[in-house]
Amino acid sequence: MHENSLQASRYYRWIVLGIVMVGTFMVILDSSIVNVALPHMMSAFGVNRDQIEWVSTSFMLTMAVVMPLVGWMVGRFGHKALYLSALALFTVASAACAFSWSYNALIVARVAQAIGCGAIQPVGMALVAELFEPHERGKALGIWGTGIMVAPALGPTFGGYLTDTFSWRTIFSINLPIGLLAFLVAAAVMRSEAGAARRKVPFDYWGFAFLSMALISGLLALSQGQEEGWDSRLVHVCLGFTIVGLVMFLGIESSVEHPILPLSLFRCRNFSLSIGLAVFRAVGLFGSIFLLPIFLQNMAGYTTIQTGLWMMPGAVAVGLTMPIAGRLADRYGPRWLVVIGTTLTGVSLVQYGQLDPLSDALMIIGPQVTRGVGLALMMAPLLAAALNSVPKERVATASSFLNVAQSVGGSFGIALLNTYVTNAVQRHAVGIGELVGAQTQTLERFTQHVSGVAFRGAHGVLLSDQAKGAALSAQAVFHKASVMGFENGFVLGGLIVLAGLPLCLMLKPSPHHKVPP
Repeated sequence: MHENSLQASRYYRWIVLGIVMVGTFMVILDSSIVNVALPHMMSAFGVNRDQIEWVSTSFMLTMAVVMPLVGWMVGRFGHKALYLSALALFTVASAACAFSWSYNALIVARVAQAIGCGAIQPVGMALVAELFEPHERGKALGIWGTGIMVAPALGPTFGGYLTDTFSWRTIFSINLPIGLLAFLVAAAVMRSEAGAARRKVPFDYWGFAFLSMALISGLLALSQGQEEGWDSRLVHVCLGFTIVGLVMFLGIESSVEHPILPLSLFRCRNFSLSIGLAVFRAVGLFGSIFLLPIFLQNMAGYTTIQTGLWMMPGAVAVGLTMPIAGRLADRYGPRWLVVIGTTLTGVSLVQYGQLDPLSDALMIIGPQVTRGVGLALMMAPLLAAALNSVPKERVATASSFLNVAQSVGGSFGIALLNTYVTNAVQRHAVGIGELVGAQTQTLERFTQHVSGVAFRGAHGVLLSDQAKGAALSAQAVFHKASVMGFENGFVLGGLIVLAGLPLCLMLKPSPHHKVPP
């Protein structure tokens, strides 16, 4: 009888892991699927670009505010109740997004959707850590984390296909059957925790308020800095609120009896290092996923669907490697796996410093596969090391703040690389323009060869050969400068990831890690 119960318990853990993985994959996919449909939404509701950006911005800011609440909510309501509530809210909000009748209705629905999404990811991680013993968490988190790593790569392509083939509303309505099925299975299978597991701890209102202020202000500055200018008043005000919010938050957390983030967690070395390395990992994940599709579409001329196919090998590499990385972490500990993963990820981005619009398939796919393996070796061991290092009753809190670090790190990486590439393009355009003057023999020969083809049958103000040549040379200079700017951006991303190597070497093995003879 006992053996049958034990076997059922083992099956139960893996079934719940599968349920949580589906939910996590769905919400992460939704986070990355929307951007390609924004132009269609803009036309549907008759709004400008600044307004439509709030479809993404409101989602991002709401998620960042919800994630820190998960630790307290798990203690108060339990994993099952919270997961089912978040999944139900996300599914209903997805339906509201799909049937939005106005721009304002869409924004409200996106905020509701983000509340569910912000809870599902960290509570899923906490639930997996709760179900599996420390010596098995690496393998389990490796499987669960596959969705987090694969979904951002698939999202833009899948979203582009649905939008072009059907309508932008289908990127939301596709969640309805999946979300409903996942909810019904989870409700039937998942067990509720015993009442003793609930902790009726007072809520840290002031800590949450100042943390929310810091997160919202900081993420708003990162998302708007490129548009408004980093020296703009908006960015300065946001950064001021961020600093004040962080200082007040840390002061409150060090003095209240039941903080939303116990600062004692940072005495757990692996947790602290994992928070820091989450930022480096996010630059490698989101930075490359942000830069490479833009390069392939704008510089190499591929369509959205073709770009998605080029991105597929990296996603496959992550999916295949994550469970293996988790198993290795359970057996050997995190340090050298994370060192290898960080090195591979950084080197793969540096390799893209040689990418150009005429690069062959090996040049596009090879670094992607390397990066996929590297990210998997970074993520699964780091998550297991972080959650194994904290007390069991703090696992939910630790998972929520690991997700916050990942989210903030991704926003920081995208903002940093976007700004750097923009500045690099301008710098290279000036440099190339100085080398290729308007009166050089090289430019004249170039003009004679291409102007007759490029402007054949053209009418209007571009009548003279000199004007035609000037237009073509300007396009050529800007295109070359853009390629060089992207190359510089990839290299910078790689160097940032490699800068995390000293932190990797400071990771220590958990007590259960014993290297076999």
